[in-house]
Amino acid sequence: MTTNTESVVRRSTLMAAGHSNYSVAVRCRPDGPWQQLLPGVLLLKSGPPTRRQRVKAAVLYAGEDAVITGIESLRAHGLHAFDADEVHMLIPGTRRLSSREYVRVERTTRLPRPRVIKGLRYAPPHRAAVDAARRNRDPSQQRALLYAPIDSGLCTIEQIRVEIDAGAQRGTAALRSMLEESLLPSMTNTVQQGWAKRVLHQAPLPPPEWRVSIHSDSGQALGIADAWWDGVGVAWDFGNQRDYGVRQRQEAFLRAGIVVVSTTATELRNNIEGVVQALARAYYAAANRPRPQVHAVA
Repeated sequence: MTTNTESVVRRSTLMAAGHSNYSVAVRCRPDGPWQQLLPGVLLLKSGPPTRRQRVKAAVLYAGEDAVITGIESLRAHGLHAFDADEVHMLIPGTRRLSSREYVRVERTTRLPRPRVIKGLRYAPPHRAAVDAARRNRDPSQQRALLYAPIDSGLCTIEQIRVEIDAGAQRGTAALRSMLEESLLPSMTNTVQQGWAKRVLHQAPLPPPEWRVSIHSDSGQALGIADAWWDGVGVAWDFGNQRDYGVRQRQEAFLRAGIVVVSTTATELRNNIEGVVQALARAYYAAANRPRPQVHAVA
Protein backbone atom coordinates (compact mmCIF):
# COMPACT_ATOMS: atom_id res chain seq x y z
CA MET A 1 0.00 0.00 0.00
CA THR A 2 2.47 2.59 -1.11
CA THR A 3 1.36 3.95 -4.46
CA ASN A 4 -1.26 6.41 -5.68
CA THR A 5 -4.70 6.20 -4.01
CA GLU A 6 -3.89 2.80 -2.45
CA SER A 7 -1.70 4.70 0.01
CA VAL A 8 -4.82 6.50 1.30
CA VAL A 9 -6.61 4.34 3.86
CA ARG A 10 -9.03 4.57 6.74
CA ARG A 11 -7.59 4.22 10.22
CA SER A 12 -10.13 1.46 10.85
CA THR A 13 -8.67 -0.55 7.97
CA LEU A 14 -5.22 -0.40 9.55
CA MET A 15 -6.63 -1.42 12.92
CA ALA A 16 -8.37 -4.39 11.34
CA ALA A 17 -5.04 -5.36 9.75
CA GLY A 18 -3.40 -5.57 13.19
CA HIS A 19 -2.02 -2.06 13.84
CA SER A 20 -2.54 -0.53 17.27
CA ASN A 21 -3.53 3.04 18.03
CA TYR A 22 -0.02 3.59 19.37
CA SER A 23 1.77 2.28 16.26
CA VAL A 24 -0.41 4.45 14.03
CA ALA A 25 0.14 7.51 16.23
CA VAL A 26 3.93 7.01 16.17
CA ARG A 27 3.98 6.76 12.38
CA CYS A 28 1.86 9.91 12.07
CA ARG A 29 4.22 12.12 14.08
CA PRO A 30 5.60 15.18 12.22
CA ASP A 31 8.81 13.31 11.38
CA GLY A 32 7.05 10.00 10.73
CA PRO A 33 6.41 8.20 7.42
CA TRP A 34 2.63 8.61 7.56
CA GLN A 35 0.25 11.55 7.95
CA GLN A 36 -3.41 12.17 8.72
CA LEU A 37 -5.22 13.94 5.88
CA LEU A 38 -8.70 13.94 7.42
CA PRO A 39 -10.26 12.54 10.59
CA GLY A 40 -9.90 8.78 10.37
CA VAL A 41 -8.12 8.92 6.99
CA LEU A 42 -4.36 8.48 6.61
CA LEU A 43 -1.81 8.84 3.85
CA LEU A 44 0.87 6.16 4.14
CA LYS A 45 3.67 8.37 2.89
CA SER A 46 5.33 11.64 3.77
CA GLY A 47 5.27 14.74 1.62
CA PRO A 48 2.36 16.58 0.01
CA PRO A 49 -0.49 14.37 -1.24
CA THR A 50 -1.37 14.35 -4.92
CA ARG A 51 -4.68 15.76 -6.08
CA ARG A 52 -5.98 12.24 -6.63
CA GLN A 53 -4.98 11.25 -3.09
CA ARG A 54 -6.74 14.29 -1.64
CA VAL A 55 -9.91 13.38 -3.52
CA LYS A 56 -9.67 9.75 -2.48
CA ALA A 57 -9.23 10.83 1.13
CA ALA A 58 -12.36 13.01 0.83
CA VAL A 59 -14.30 10.00 -0.47
CA LEU A 60 -13.13 7.80 2.41
CA TYR A 61 -14.06 10.53 4.89
CA ALA A 62 -17.51 11.16 3.37
CA GLY A 63 -18.43 7.49 2.96
CA GLU A 64 -19.27 5.04 0.21
CA ASP A 65 -22.65 6.63 -0.54
CA ALA A 66 -21.15 10.10 -1.08
CA VAL A 67 -20.81 11.72 -4.52
CA ILE A 68 -18.14 14.20 -5.65
CA THR A 69 -19.63 17.32 -7.21
CA GLY A 70 -18.62 20.88 -8.09
CA ILE A 71 -15.33 21.77 -9.72
CA GLU A 72 -13.67 18.45 -8.92
CA SER A 73 -16.42 16.64 -10.81
CA LEU A 74 -16.13 19.02 -13.77
CA ARG A 75 -12.39 18.32 -13.88
CA ALA A 76 -13.04 14.57 -13.85
CA HIS A 77 -15.28 15.07 -16.90
CA GLY A 78 -12.44 16.82 -18.73
CA LEU A 79 -12.96 20.51 -17.88
CA HIS A 80 -9.49 21.22 -16.51
CA ALA A 81 -9.74 25.01 -16.90
CA PHE A 82 -11.29 25.20 -13.43
CA ASP A 83 -9.41 24.67 -10.20
CA ALA A 84 -10.22 24.73 -6.50
CA ASP A 85 -8.64 23.61 -3.26
CA GLU A 86 -12.02 22.49 -1.95
CA VAL A 87 -13.52 19.06 -2.64
CA HIS A 88 -17.32 19.30 -2.57
CA MET A 89 -19.03 16.10 -1.41
CA LEU A 90 -22.75 15.32 -1.45
CA ILE A 91 -24.14 12.92 1.14
CA PRO A 92 -27.68 11.67 1.86
CA GLY A 93 -29.78 14.07 3.93
CA THR A 94 -30.30 11.45 6.62
CA ARG A 95 -26.62 11.39 7.52
CA ARG A 96 -24.70 13.69 9.87
CA LEU A 97 -21.16 14.68 8.89
CA SER A 98 -19.30 17.96 9.24
CA SER A 99 -17.11 19.70 6.69
CA ARG A 100 -13.46 19.34 7.64
CA GLU A 101 -10.15 20.68 6.33
CA TYR A 102 -10.50 21.01 2.54
CA VAL A 103 -13.68 18.90 2.30
CA ARG A 104 -17.05 20.63 2.08
CA VAL A 105 -19.85 18.23 2.96
CA GLU A 106 -23.39 19.01 1.81
CA ARG A 107 -26.43 16.99 2.82
CA THR A 108 -29.07 16.60 0.14
CA THR A 109 -32.33 14.78 -0.48
CA ARG A 110 -31.47 14.84 -4.20
CA LEU A 111 -28.36 12.71 -4.37
CA PRO A 112 -27.58 12.38 -8.10
CA ARG A 113 -26.99 9.09 -9.86
CA PRO A 114 -23.18 9.05 -9.95
CA ARG A 115 -20.92 8.49 -12.91
CA VAL A 116 -17.99 6.27 -11.98
CA ILE A 117 -14.71 7.62 -13.37
CA LYS A 118 -11.51 5.77 -12.52
CA GLY A 119 -13.21 4.12 -9.59
CA LEU A 120 -14.65 7.27 -7.98
CA ARG A 121 -18.28 8.48 -7.95
CA TYR A 122 -18.89 11.87 -9.57
CA ALA A 123 -22.01 13.95 -10.08
CA PRO A 124 -23.06 14.38 -13.74
CA PRO A 125 -21.81 17.60 -15.42
CA HIS A 126 -25.07 19.55 -15.17
CA ARG A 127 -25.37 18.94 -11.42
CA ALA A 128 -21.67 19.64 -10.83
CA ALA A 129 -21.86 22.91 -12.79
CA VAL A 130 -24.84 24.21 -10.83
CA ASP A 131 -23.34 23.14 -7.49
CA ALA A 132 -20.11 24.94 -8.36
CA ALA A 133 -21.78 28.08 -9.74
CA ARG A 134 -24.13 28.63 -6.80
CA ARG A 135 -21.16 28.59 -4.40
CA ASN A 136 -19.30 31.22 -6.45
CA ARG A 137 -19.97 34.94 -6.11
CA ASP A 138 -18.08 36.11 -9.22
CA PRO A 139 -20.59 36.54 -12.10
CA SER A 140 -17.99 35.84 -14.78
CA GLN A 141 -16.94 32.65 -13.00
CA GLN A 142 -20.57 31.63 -12.52
CA ARG A 143 -21.25 32.10 -16.22
CA ALA A 144 -18.14 30.13 -17.17
CA LEU A 145 -19.09 27.28 -14.83
CA LEU A 146 -22.62 27.06 -16.23
CA TYR A 147 -21.68 27.21 -19.88
CA ALA A 148 -18.41 25.24 -19.96
CA PRO A 149 -20.09 21.78 -19.90
CA ILE A 150 -22.62 23.00 -22.49
CA ASP A 151 -19.85 24.32 -24.74
CA SER A 152 -18.05 20.99 -24.41
CA GLY A 153 -21.13 18.98 -25.31
CA LEU A 154 -21.35 17.35 -21.88
CA CYS A 155 -24.90 18.52 -21.18
CA THR A 156 -27.64 20.81 -22.49
CA ILE A 157 -28.97 24.16 -21.33
CA GLU A 158 -32.25 22.42 -20.53
CA GLN A 159 -30.48 20.02 -18.16
CA ILE A 160 -28.87 23.00 -16.40
CA ARG A 161 -32.23 24.77 -16.18
CA VAL A 162 -34.01 21.69 -14.81
CA GLU A 163 -31.26 21.24 -12.21
CA ILE A 164 -31.60 24.84 -11.02
CA ASP A 165 -35.38 24.50 -10.79
CA ALA A 166 -35.16 21.22 -8.87
CA GLY A 167 -32.57 22.33 -6.32
CA ALA A 168 -32.56 24.85 -3.51
CA GLN A 169 -33.79 28.20 -4.79
CA ARG A 170 -31.67 30.41 -2.58
CA GLY A 171 -28.97 32.23 -4.55
CA THR A 172 -30.11 30.98 -7.95
CA ALA A 173 -31.67 34.19 -9.33
CA ALA A 174 -28.40 35.25 -10.97
CA LEU A 175 -27.94 31.79 -12.46
CA ARG A 176 -31.44 31.88 -13.97
CA SER A 177 -30.69 35.27 -15.49
CA MET A 178 -27.50 33.94 -17.06
CA LEU A 179 -29.40 31.10 -18.68
CA GLU A 180 -31.63 33.65 -20.41
CA GLU A 181 -28.53 34.71 -22.32
CA SER A 182 -28.92 31.45 -24.21
CA LEU A 183 -31.69 33.20 -26.15
CA LEU A 184 -29.07 35.46 -27.73
CA PRO A 185 -27.72 34.27 -31.10
CA SER A 186 -24.12 34.27 -29.87
CA MET A 187 -24.98 31.97 -26.97
CA THR A 188 -27.08 29.73 -29.20
CA ASN A 189 -24.06 29.35 -31.46
CA THR A 190 -21.94 28.44 -28.45
CA VAL A 191 -24.38 25.75 -27.32
CA GLN A 192 -24.66 24.22 -30.79
CA GLN A 193 -20.88 24.31 -31.14
CA GLY A 194 -20.66 22.31 -27.93
CA TRP A 195 -22.83 19.58 -29.41
CA ALA A 196 -20.82 19.71 -32.62
CA LYS A 197 -17.62 19.14 -30.63
CA ARG A 198 -19.24 16.16 -28.96
CA VAL A 199 -20.00 14.69 -32.40
CA LEU A 200 -16.42 15.22 -33.55
CA HIS A 201 -15.09 13.25 -30.59
CA GLN A 202 -16.41 10.20 -32.48
CA ALA A 203 -15.41 11.26 -35.99
CA PRO A 204 -12.17 10.12 -37.72
CA LEU A 205 -11.36 13.67 -38.73
CA PRO A 206 -8.77 16.28 -37.80
CA PRO A 207 -10.03 19.20 -35.66
CA PRO A 208 -11.63 22.05 -37.64
CA GLU A 209 -11.47 25.80 -37.20
CA TRP A 210 -14.60 27.24 -35.59
CA ARG A 211 -16.67 30.20 -36.82
CA VAL A 212 -14.43 31.50 -39.59
CA SER A 213 -15.23 33.83 -42.46
CA ILE A 214 -14.65 32.30 -45.90
CA HIS A 215 -13.48 34.54 -48.75
CA SER A 216 -13.00 33.93 -52.44
CA ASP A 217 -9.57 34.31 -54.01
CA SER A 218 -10.57 37.81 -55.11
CA GLY A 219 -11.40 38.76 -51.52
CA GLN A 220 -15.20 38.53 -51.71
CA ALA A 221 -16.77 37.40 -48.42
CA LEU A 222 -18.83 34.25 -48.99
CA GLY A 223 -20.08 33.73 -45.46
CA ILE A 224 -19.19 32.32 -42.06
CA ALA A 225 -18.67 28.58 -41.67
CA ASP A 226 -19.66 27.15 -38.31
CA ALA A 227 -16.77 24.70 -38.71
CA TRP A 228 -14.13 24.67 -41.44
CA TRP A 229 -11.52 22.15 -42.60
CA ASP A 230 -9.12 24.39 -44.48
CA GLY A 231 -6.89 21.66 -45.90
CA VAL A 232 -9.70 20.18 -48.01
CA GLY A 233 -12.23 23.03 -48.21
CA VAL A 234 -15.13 21.56 -46.25
CA ALA A 235 -17.66 23.71 -44.42
CA TRP A 236 -19.98 22.34 -41.74
CA ASP A 237 -23.17 24.28 -41.11
CA PHE A 238 -25.09 23.36 -37.95
CA GLY A 239 -27.05 26.59 -37.44
CA ASN A 240 -30.76 27.19 -38.09
CA GLN A 241 -31.25 25.44 -41.42
CA ARG A 242 -34.55 27.24 -42.10
CA ASP A 243 -32.94 30.67 -42.00
CA TYR A 244 -32.78 32.29 -45.46
CA GLY A 245 -29.32 33.73 -44.78
CA VAL A 246 -28.01 30.21 -44.14
CA ARG A 247 -29.33 28.97 -47.48
CA GLN A 248 -27.80 31.97 -49.24
CA ARG A 249 -24.43 31.29 -47.63
CA GLN A 250 -24.52 27.60 -48.50
CA GLU A 251 -25.28 28.42 -52.13
CA ALA A 252 -22.31 30.82 -52.20
CA PHE A 253 -20.08 28.10 -50.74
CA LEU A 254 -21.23 25.56 -53.31
CA ARG A 255 -20.64 27.97 -56.21
CA ALA A 256 -17.08 28.43 -54.94
CA GLY A 257 -16.51 24.67 -54.98
CA ILE A 258 -16.71 24.21 -51.21
CA VAL A 259 -18.16 20.94 -49.93
CA VAL A 260 -20.92 21.78 -47.45
CA VAL A 261 -22.40 19.53 -44.76
CA SER A 262 -25.69 20.79 -43.28
CA THR A 263 -26.83 19.46 -39.91
CA THR A 264 -29.88 20.42 -37.86
CA ALA A 265 -29.80 20.91 -34.10
CA THR A 266 -31.97 17.80 -33.70
CA GLU A 267 -29.49 15.72 -35.69
CA LEU A 268 -26.61 17.04 -33.58
CA ARG A 269 -28.26 15.76 -30.44
CA ASN A 270 -30.07 12.63 -31.59
CA ASN A 271 -28.27 11.23 -34.64
CA ILE A 272 -24.57 11.42 -33.83
CA GLU A 273 -23.69 8.33 -35.86
CA GLY A 274 -25.44 9.66 -38.95
CA VAL A 275 -23.75 13.06 -38.66
CA VAL A 276 -20.33 11.44 -38.22
CA GLN A 277 -20.87 9.38 -41.38
CA ALA A 278 -21.97 12.45 -43.35
CA LEU A 279 -18.92 14.43 -42.24
CA ALA A 280 -16.53 11.57 -43.01
CA ARG A 281 -17.99 11.08 -46.50
CA ALA A 282 -17.78 14.79 -47.24
CA TYR A 283 -14.23 15.09 -45.93
CA TYR A 284 -12.85 12.18 -47.95
CA ALA A 285 -14.74 13.23 -51.08
CA ALA A 286 -13.28 16.74 -50.75
CA ALA A 287 -9.78 15.34 -50.22
CA ASN A 288 -10.02 13.62 -53.62
CA ARG A 289 -10.79 16.75 -55.62
CA PRO A 290 -8.75 19.95 -56.16
CA ARG A 291 -9.09 22.32 -53.23
CA PRO A 292 -11.20 25.39 -54.11
CA GLN A 293 -9.45 28.77 -54.34
CA VAL A 294 -10.78 30.22 -51.09
CA HIS A 295 -9.24 31.30 -47.80
CA ALA A 296 -10.49 31.58 -44.25
CA VAL A 297 -10.27 34.54 -41.87
CA ALA A 298 -10.78 33.99 -38.12
